[in-house]
Amino acid sequence: MIDTLLDRRYKIVRTLSEGGFGHTYVALDTRRPGNPACAVKQLKPATSDRNFLPTARRLFKSEAEALEKLGDCDAIPRLLAYFEENGEFFLVEELIEGQPLSTELLPGQLWSEEQVIQLLQEILSILAFVHQNGAIHRDIKPDNIIRRTADGRLVLVDFGAVKQVQMQANVAREALYNETVAIGTPGYMPSEQSQGRPRPSSDIYALGVIAIQALTGLHPVQLAEDPETGELIWRDRAQVSDRLAAIVSQMVRHYFKYRYQSATEVLQALKPLTQPPTLANWAIAARQLSRYYLETSYQRARSAVRAIASPGTSPPTHRPDPSVPPTQNTITVVTNNPTPSSPQPRPLALHPSQWPGSVRVGTVAAVIAIAALSFLRPAVLSSKNANPLATPTATTETDSNSQSCVVVVRPTNLRAGSSRTKTGKVIPAGTTVSITGREENGWLEIRSPESGWIWKSRTNNTCEGSS
Repeated sequence: MIDTLLDRRYKIVRTLSEGGFGHTYVALDTRRPGNPACAVKQLKPATSDRNFLPTARRLFKSEAEALEKLGDCDAIPRLLAYFEENGEFFLVEELIEGQPLSTELLPGQLWSEEQVIQLLQEILSILAFVHQNGAIHRDIKPDNIIRRTADGRLVLVDFGAVKQVQMQANVAREALYNETVAIGTPGYMPSEQSQGRPRPSSDIYALGVIAIQALTGLHPVQLAEDPETGELIWRDRAQVSDRLAAIVSQMVRHYFKYRYQSATEVLQALKPLTQPPTLANWAIAARQLSRYYLETSYQRARSAVRAIASPGTSPPTHRPDPSVPPTQNTITVVTNNPTPSSPQPRPLALHPSQWPGSVRVGTVAAVIAIAALSFLRPAVLSSKNANPLATPTATTETDSNSQSCVVVVRPTNLRAGSSRTKTGKVIPAGTTVSITGREENGWLEIRSPESGWIWKSRTNNTCEGSS
């Protein structure tokens, strides 16, 4: 492509980057005085599958439409042109000179709270503009945040995975037919986005993960999840105040409804950390901290009760493999053939003596309450009404349970264990699976077409009720 003249105007001079949907080049605009440089993006899907091309074209067109709509923001590249040539699509936009944020987020190097707060405020201001204009970026990651050389400000780039909010009506149809399950980058992509249902809070989650990366010096793939709740375990790996930890933790809540629902809401929560103390700011901080302490205490209490109920067991320690390089530069598109990913191990929780005083007090109260509720239950419970705090036990495998009578009615992620780490595989709707007979807390173990666990509510057992 070097020295190629596109649209009889844009002369390619060098390659800028290569991504999952295309290549980006630096070009000279030969029809403008001085031949100023610009960025030219070429649609070049990573797969040759013909069925994928319409999706890639739609994403590329969506990026052009979004950039045209978002052109009034100085922190987003301006759209200059959009054209098709020789059956390929090209988008020309303003060239942002600078370095990606990934060059500043170095392994083992921790950012100060002031630096993290500044990062959050700058990107949240951009996201507020993006979301207010009816778009979701869907690929917030350090490589897509550029620190502009001219003024040192952060600029959000690469809207190749942008989602127009008005297109949300198509999300259910796409998920039903498994046309597009997930678009994003592993580690920064929340669970609802991996199921093809992104929301504005999905961008907030990704930004929260970047903040955790800055505070811990760890790449997201090195962070573990709570095996029961799916929440990221990171607080014990960072030296950060409870006030900032409370905000970041809410940004990355596993369930999207528990997160902040808008970038403006997060900016409001950050005010007490950057502005003089006022009654309003004190109220915001108090509400945020109380929610954080209650949630933390509840999670600690659950872990403590489980440890008492199952002595001799403990979560596995986290041992990230330094020889495995992170894969943050690849946009993942999971269609009918998802790429598997390795399960992530879990770290040990902090010892209670290391918890903040308020957490210890709240934990004791929560432990007493949960334990009391547990002992008030009948001694013998049916499997349908089993105590959720009890350690799951496997059911007896029978011949009938081994029959291929269970049909997946909605696409479901395949997990390595009951409510455990995702394998990266998706069982499409309409698939008939063979179960082993084991069921734990709403999860079913299957042996084919893949081995693992799927969510029972997304299946239908056609054998039930038959003679």
